[in-house]
Amino acid sequence: MPSRYFRAIALDYDGTLTTNDRPDATVLDAIADARREGRRLILVTGRILAELEQVFPEARESFDAIVAENGAVVWQATRGVRTAALPVSVALEEALRGRGIPVRRGQVLLATAAVYDQAILQEIARLGLGDQLVHNRAALMVLPSGITKGTGLLEALDDLGVSHHSTIGAGDAENDHSLLDVCELGVAVANAVDGLKARADVVLAEPDGAGITSLLRGAILREEVRIPPRRWEVRLGTLPDGRAATVPGAQVNVLITGGTRSGKSCLAGLFAERLMARRYSVCVLDPEGDHLGLGQLHGVMTLGGNEPLPSAELLRRILGHGVGSAVIDLSLRPASEKHDYCRRALEALARAREETGLPHWVFVDEAHLLLGSRNPLLQPEDVQRGLCFVTYRPGELDSATLEAIDVVLTTPGTEALALADAPLPPRLAAQVSRPALERELAGLPLGWAVLFDRAGPRRFVVDRRTSSHIRHWHKYLHASLPPHQRFFFRAPTYATGVAAANLAEFHDALLRSQPDVIRHHAACRDFSRWLGGVIRDDDLARDVRDIERTIEAGADVELLRQQLVGLIEQRYPEEGLDQAPVTWSVRPRSRS
Repeated sequence: MPSRYFRAIALDYDGTLTTNDRPDATVLDAIADARREGRRLILVTGRILAELEQVFPEARESFDAIVAENGAVVWQATRGVRTAALPVSVALEEALRGRGIPVRRGQVLLATAAVYDQAILQEIARLGLGDQLVHNRAALMVLPSGITKGTGLLEALDDLGVSHHSTIGAGDAENDHSLLDVCELGVAVANAVDGLKARADVVLAEPDGAGITSLLRGAILREEVRIPPRRWEVRLGTLPDGRAATVPGAQVNVLITGGTRSGKSCLAGLFAERLMARRYSVCVLDPEGDHLGLGQLHGVMTLGGNEPLPSAELLRRILGHGVGSAVIDLSLRPASEKHDYCRRALEALARAREETGLPHWVFVDEAHLLLGSRNPLLQPEDVQRGLCFVTYRPGELDSATLEAIDVVLTTPGTEALALADAPLPPRLAAQVSRPALERELAGLPLGWAVLFDRAGPRRFVVDRRTSSHIRHWHKYLHASLPPHQRFFFRAPTYATGVAAANLAEFHDALLRSQPDVIRHHAACRDFSRWLGGVIRDDDLARDVRDIERTIEAGADVELLRQQLVGLIEQRYPEEGLDQAPVTWSVRPRSRS
């Protein structure tokens, strides 16, 4: 069974796979076994492809793709050999030969020894060229500017349909920095140069081919250990000492909790936004439409809302082909449909992640409604890494979900304080002191949050987002609610035939309704009940309820109308409330 996360391994050649001209049988057997398990193996070398195949003729049979000439040449079976840049100029080659510098020409690069680097730089400057020098221990390559092993690997991964976030890169020398940098996890063999070891996430205990064999057969690919990579950490804010507050970009599960209107959804959107900026594929299951602002970002689709929801299979195909990220707006669906859809979507997304590694992250907002202890969607064997649950009621999550949590982010509110008394995620319970957690949560101001993981709890100031945060009630301004959620205007003895399908229509109908219609609904508290129960704007509903109470004191209906309309216009300024036509669901009936 291949790893659920790492789909490809990119390996340097000289000094990593081998100390001689070709790898030994042991490491080739490990490579073949990894490919049989479904992983893609990519050879990434500074060698000229023809020279490589002279000493290792079975290279194309042993790997799914080859990146040669330090990223300038890419081979893949279905696309053949192609170059990523124009060849280094003949004028430079002739100038170097004229100075007695031995060079070998590849399809793009010039290869020589590192001792000639200063003389080559002089000739590049004299000729006014933009070429770069790349060192590989005692060897030296002259390449067009911008060409690296990293750029070549990205080309090869694109051919294979694998994300660089699903890839491990391993190397030993100076020219392998870019290889490790583009991969999710960077590995250095024991014989690597010190600079690469310092940059790597993992330094193997053994050198060259023996080290790679241990990697391919070892605990990382069996997922017995997880190493969140430092290079892909996601910044969320600033700690009191000025350091960045960061969360791993992969191989963890995150719980975001806090009080109502405390910034919880805004923080979740910030986390998703920062992941997307690092080219992680993210799918957000959004029951209340709080995350539609993410659709402003490049490569992010918003689906659902007024449009039909994508089938679970279509969603799996869309995200499984690496098209980017998606927000699924479930806000206009009944609660039962939300739960059923999320169950099917989570199953389909789990299959997609098994098959392709995508999407890297799945966000579940209002998780207490969808993943509650009474009707859990996840079983312990289903839980993968890269899940983010957002809820203001963490105590209602099922045990399988809580047991999978590695990191908790908490915004202010009484619900956040209650977290100190709720069951802590088992992965954190032994490391987190409850008194320390209570101290951090007590008096937490708006705009702050608490991050706690195995290092313990610490406060931080939350960064500003790039995309806008849309409170869930904004979606009700112009979107059409389903019929069972619309407001139907009537008087005590007759139906008007007017149905408001959104807030704009509701505002317009208030302006046009007869006084007995306004009086009837206000006396029954219908306005505040709809604004709170359907629109879910609790603040507006509370203010409207105060106005409705004045009906009992004999308030003037026209004054009541003005107050109601004024509250809505104050709440939603400059939103085009006066431009919406009223929806007539049936023909108006006569009062007689």
